[in-house]
Amino acid sequence: MEYNMFVIIFLAVIPYLFSLNGDFVFDDSEAILKNKDISSQSWIEPFYHDFWGTNMKSKESHKSYRPLTILSFKLNRLLNGGVLSAYQFKITNAALHVLCCVIVWITYRTILTQIQFSSSKESVSNIAYLATMLFCIHPVHVEAVCGIVGRADLLAAITFFSSFLMYAKALRNSHFSYLYLILAILFAGLSMMFKENGITALGFCMIYELIMNIQAMERKNPGYFQTCFGNFAYNLKSSFRLLFLLASIIVMLYLRWSVMGGEKPIFKNTDNPAAFSPDFFTRVLTYNYIYFINALIFIWPYWLCYDWSMGCIPIIKEFTDFRIIFIILLYFFGSLTLLSILGRNRLQSKRLIILSCSLVIVPFLPASNLFFPVGFVIAERILYIPSAGYCLLVAVGFHKILQRRPLNIPRNVMMVIYFFLIILYALRSYQRSFEWQTEYKLFTSGLLVCPLNAKVHYNVAKAADAKGNVTWAINEYKIAIRLHPEYYQAMNNLANLLKNKKQFVDAEYYLRKAISLKEDFPAAWMNLGIVLASIKNFEESEKAYHNALKYRKLYPDCHYNLGNLYLELNKTNIAVDHWFKAIQLNPKHNSAWTNLLALLDNTDQINKALKLIPQALEELPESPSVIFAIANIYGKIDEYNEAERHFLASIQLFGNHVKPIHYANLGVLYHRWKKYDLAETMYKKALEIQPNFQSARKNLESLKKLRLKIKL
Repeated sequence: MEYNMFVIIFLAVIPYLFSLNGDFVFDDSEAILKNKDISSQSWIEPFYHDFWGTNMKSKESHKSYRPLTILSFKLNRLLNGGVLSAYQFKITNAALHVLCCVIVWITYRTILTQIQFSSSKESVSNIAYLATMLFCIHPVHVEAVCGIVGRADLLAAITFFSSFLMYAKALRNSHFSYLYLILAILFAGLSMMFKENGITALGFCMIYELIMNIQAMERKNPGYFQTCFGNFAYNLKSSFRLLFLLASIIVMLYLRWSVMGGEKPIFKNTDNPAAFSPDFFTRVLTYNYIYFINALIFIWPYWLCYDWSMGCIPIIKEFTDFRIIFIILLYFFGSLTLLSILGRNRLQSKRLIILSCSLVIVPFLPASNLFFPVGFVIAERILYIPSAGYCLLVAVGFHKILQRRPLNIPRNVMMVIYFFLIILYALRSYQRSFEWQTEYKLFTSGLLVCPLNAKVHYNVAKAADAKGNVTWAINEYKIAIRLHPEYYQAMNNLANLLKNKKQFVDAEYYLRKAISLKEDFPAAWMNLGIVLASIKNFEESEKAYHNALKYRKLYPDCHYNLGNLYLELNKTNIAVDHWFKAIQLNPKHNSAWTNLLALLDNTDQINKALKLIPQALEELPESPSVIFAIANIYGKIDEYNEAERHFLASIQLFGNHVKPIHYANLGVLYHRWKKYDLAETMYKKALEIQPNFQSARKNLESLKKLRLKIKL
């Protein structure tokens, strides 16, 4: 037993052990880094907001209510001294996966024992052990473990199986059965508050109850299988438990609906294209093909992608589409499974197959689009709990093959084949965990699986831009737009890159196209304002900025850029007002502070600038540009010591990005301070960086003449 536990823990952690030093990637940014519920002091607000920090009753909310998962993120941050560390978050996820694997092992043993699949305790133990080994290293789990937002699935799974174990105890323990029943429902409620599909734990418990009743009836009256359903009325305890479970499901769903404000989430057609198809048969065929892909990922998890939306799986529009063959194949294997249940197999085998299939299907139902459209096509995280049923089916099937040994294959050879599968899955998980380390690796890995997914190309473009590969980024944005001609976010980002390359005509074209697709797109309006200002079309630029503020009133970047426009138009007072607004909305707006202090310095509003300096240093104590602007102000009023201190601090903070003007201005300060040797050194440093820097060269010549004059 101890040896088995050690192997399970080892297998559960080894694929992730060497890839924990990664970054926050993909959805982690919105759910953790940008989520105010994580950084706020309140531990109550997450109960009013969705997973992304939006009020649940807002029309913008995705209605993903997972407050307990958010609290776990807050606890991570608290234990790390208020700092968000991806390493710590990933270690926590890995530990939770290990815990879940242990609970799954106990679950398998409980099911196999209670079903009485085998009279041999060794056989029960072996099947549970083999199934758990497969569950530990299945590659479909990598997204849930390595993607920090996957913690919702890990915690939901832990409480899902805990709910089942409590329910199994309720069936076995006559003295505390009601206590265990209440605990089962409480664990299911917790699971639901970690992630929505947690409520399916009660559905699985109901199926388990029915199976166990059938078993009890068979023991009392062999051959009574066909009429046992008519005798449930006589089993008061069973009837009560089933009614209690059903009532609990209804109450939980009602409370969930109330939390959502009585409104369904609103998704875009790019999130789940099939759901928006007006043709019924197109929806049905596409959904069934998606079920096939999910099943394929279980069996052969080579094609794994962080995002399956936006054309990754084209919808099936024609009955001549060859993919319908795969749907037929799916139902063919489903029929074989049904025949094995209705066939001559032992009743214990039938019950185990039913439970295993139920463990696959029931937790998957919320993602199936059968009851309501979901906001994704395929999500590997959703398969975390259903994979437990798949692993149990594989282990049971392997056990039967071992018993029959087709072609007289030695038992040891059969075991080698199974362990080869374990190793193969482990290596794939190991490889996939490294792909989840950084966004660059993750996004580029998606190109191999979903080359038709516009969002994948969009994210690759963002990653390429972050690495400074602008040409590649531009090409990827263009591919994204070609695949999805209404991709206005890609148009906006592409325009930004073109703007930076001073291709203003093309940038304006993409921005106007983005706005035509989504008029209330403030970022595109602001960027259009920047482009128009760059080509001196100031009147249109001003209108664009005001349109941006119309659609987003609290927009500090827009106020900052509008201030720049008014500075260009020599309307300095209005420019100052807008920079002040930018700072009010975002007290750490570095560029707004820098421009504001520089303008006050240049317009001799020194007293006003001096009053602002303490606030600027409080908000941005390590901003080199702000400290440089402050140094210039102190230099202007002959506060030489303060000016020198801030100049030196700014140069140190600029590091490799220091510019000649930073040394040149410090040189001017020393020049005026009559520290001529230091002034000469600073002028020379400026000229080393930029030999044709005229002001530094003139000041150096002036200094030489002055020193010569002093000598004479």
